Amino acid sequence: MSGTKVYKIWKTIRLKCYGRNIDNRYKGENLWICDEWRDDPVAFVSWAMHNGYQEGLELARKDKDDGYYPENCVFVIKKETKKTHGMRWTRLYNIWSLMHSRCENPNLDYYERYGGRGILVCDEWKQFAAFEEWALNNGYEDGLSIDRINVNGNYEPRNCKWSTNLEQSRNKRNSVYITINGESKTIGEWSEMSGISYRTIQRRLYSGCNEKALLAPIGEHWQHVEINGIIKPLSVWAKEAGLQYTTVQRRYKKGVRGQELLNKGRLNNKAHFQLTFDLDS
Repeated sequence: MSGTKVYKIWKTIRLKCYGRNIDNRYKGENLWICDEWRDDPVAFVSWAMHNGYQEGLELARKDKDDGYYPENCVFVIKKETKKTHGMRWTRLYNIWSLMHSRCENPNLDYYERYGGRGILVCDEWKQFAAFEEWALNNGYEDGLSIDRINVNGNYEPRNCKWSTNLEQSRNKRNSVYITINGESKTIGEWSEMSGISYRTIQRRLYSGCNEKALLAPIGEHWQHVEINGIIKPLSVWAKEAGLQYTTVQRRYKKGVRGQELLNKGRLNNKAHFQLTFDLDS
């Protein structure tokens, strides 16, 4: 293995970070390699072979201010090293390079979500200089990432913009839109507007809450109820019983308790009256 090119990549990053010759080390901020790779070339080679490595590609860090570890590394197309634009090691150049890799390298795990679906980089952006000019004239700044307006469209000037991570998360094919009072928004947007966490709204949605209950105050929705000696939130009981949360909630407010809260179908009015009478006695 020591003679292979992929092993030489591991050796190169090892020398950049920890080489004895200080002059040969990386000249930027302190650079590091994760424990998984630092002293184990086999682990690195195994990861590389399952994550898009092929001859002619080079290892790049998605975040240039971070170290070498699986989630921050990707194999990208090796470009000419002539210093024609002086931007090769910048964040913007890295975005441009990764954009091409997503669409053109079938060995990447996430290629199927881009190039595998027919998404392309336009001819104009084959040259970095043209992409750089568009980026600087259209709101690029550190902390933003490139986002396609139409998630099924190509990377091209009329279909791209610079977005925050939150904006990007809203613009996905699997984004869930919820309509409340005739207004449709993603879960993230409702969370931001209401101050209720994303996970709370998501749990409520899956438990069958209606529009009003989705944005209800936390204490109201997560009222704990005891049934057969077991205490759980009312919404959890409803979900486990296969009932709408609002159905169980309405029964509870009317004085229904115990297993009858979870009965399917309409309640027996006589039994319901007797239960309410007993509770009030």
